[in-house]
Amino acid sequence: MNDIDLVRDILDTQVLDREKRALGKVDGVGLELRDGAPPRVAYLEIGAVTAWARLGPRFARWATRLASRWQGEAHPYRFPWSRVRDFGIDIEIDADAERAPPLDLERWLRDKVVKRIPGGQ
Repeated sequence: MNDIDLVRDILDTQVLDREKRALGKVDGVGLELRDGAPPRVAYLEIGAVTAWARLGPRFARWATRLASRWQGEAHPYRFPWSRVRDFGIDIEIDADAERAPPLDLERWLRDKVVKRIPGGQ
């Protein structure tokens, strides 16, 4: 793969599962440091806590507290770079959106709130 600018080309890029369903946007990048070699992308992260952490530690603490209220834990969804199937305008990964943690809140809202609304699906 050609050189890429992580901030310009990766951060905030839409992530799609293998069926091209949206999982979220890339909020963070994890690097693997190697002796005598340049760093390598190890994983990408999707998650509100990671997104808010980009603004500073105070925002990260606030987002962690808020996320832990509904999730119990506030961990970002990390997927290894090796699961990236296609990289272009979007990043397509080998995953299933219906089972992926980034959509846990949406599934919870659908099952506990929307379905209870008259006419809700």
